[in-house]
Amino acid sequence: MKFQRKLIIVSMVLMLAGLAGLLPYAYFWNRNRVALANAPLLMVPVRAPLPQKPEAITGKPSRILIPSLSLDLAVADGSYNPDTKAWTLSNDKAHYALPSVQPNNDAGNTLIYGHAQKQVFAGLTGLKPGDQATVTTDNGYRFTYTYTATEAVKPTNVDIFAYAGSPRLTLQTCSGSWWQNRQFYYFDFTSVEKI
Repeated sequence: MKFQRKLIIVSMVLMLAGLAGLLPYAYFWNRNRVALANAPLLMVPVRAPLPQKPEAITGKPSRILIPSLSLDLAVADGSYNPDTKAWTLSNDKAHYALPSVQPNNDAGNTLIYGHAQKQVFAGLTGLKPGDQATVTTDNGYRFTYTYTATEAVKPTNVDIFAYAGSPRLTLQTCSGSWWQNRQFYYFDFTSVEKI
């Protein structure tokens, strides 16, 4: 009996000690609850949603216009024939290089090329920075680009097809004393509109 009594007393002392250990927790919990209830709403910074990427608009080129050069040409499909080792060319049209991306407002390089003849791209040498080019697509969009720079490269240079930056237009024709170079004219994307 004495043992049971001692056990009950020890149990009660331990239980009271445990409850006493909860007193600070209860005190601070109640103090914070009251403080929060009486405090004005806290201004918690909220992250603004990320801007939505505009829907990609694209289409196959059908016409190119450069008003500053009075250039207005139909654009036909152009491809490389490995048997003849030549690209599709004509004397009265520009050609959209099918391995390049179509005009768009998202990314990549659109390559349109043509002969360095008066009726096609010979006049590109008269471009000045800031001149604009518009490309009309077969699905009724008009893409506007602004001329920025030119560069001569060897015919074996195909880096143009690996470009992955912001959307741009590159016009290409031949240059050099013997037409041995490929002259690139670079235009940055400006805008797109439905026509």
